[in-house]
Amino acid sequence: MRTLITSLIFANLAFAAWALLIDRPVAAPAAHDISHLPKLMLVEEPAPGAATANPGENHATGNSGAIPARGAVAAAHCVTVGPFSDLVFAAAANALLQTRGFKPTQRDEPGQDQIAYWVYLDNVPSDAAATRLLQRLQGSGLADAHVMPVATPTEPRRVSVGFFNEQGGAARRARQVKALGLTPVITEQHQPQATYWVDIHLTSPEQSVSTEGLLPPAVGAHLEIRDCPAAASSASAPVAAASK
Repeated sequence: MRTLITSLIFANLAFAAWALLIDRPVAAPAAHDISHLPKLMLVEEPAPGAATANPGENHATGNSGAIPARGAVAAAHCVTVGPFSDLVFAAAANALLQTRGFKPTQRDEPGQDQIAYWVYLDNVPSDAAATRLLQRLQGSGLADAHVMPVATPTEPRRVSVGFFNEQGGAARRARQVKALGLTPVITEQHQPQATYWVDIHLTSPEQSVSTEGLLPPAVGAHLEIRDCPAAASSASAPVAAASK
């Protein structure tokens, strides 16, 4: 039994000595230069050497240029002032706005037809009869009566007794003519009218336009300020300067 125990102790000592002999730290491997290896790139990263996209590049044509001054484009805004019923008033407003530092442009557009009421005597048989009617009317105080010219001898002759902007005025004149034993006619006359506007291109958000003084005080018209029509705004819109 003693011999067995001695043998086991000797075996353990021998294993421990063997383990000490083989349990040595392994030397770290020499570092290798990996700078020549390709770099790992994320999908969204641009490839090395690729040109960075220029925000001002024209992708449609492939040409690149200076980045446009987007702030100037955003600030540019066209407003129009009007309507002016008379070209003279529009021209005066244009000149006044120039003294206020603006660069206005005038334009016209179709307005509502003006309706006038015409009172006249129709189917006058001859020039002599027209002359006698005219004398009779003027002698009765209707000084604005006159004989209408005719293009051909066969055209019906007419004697005008007045034009009126309101139907009530035409009706009163017709009653005056009827009191003379005559039969007047009243017809509506539509006359095309143009209205005039002044366009102003604002170049910064700080600019504002006032209608003060743009019409004479005696003119009882109302001016408004609104956005320019699309055609007028695009036709004369200023081009923003490019910035580097």
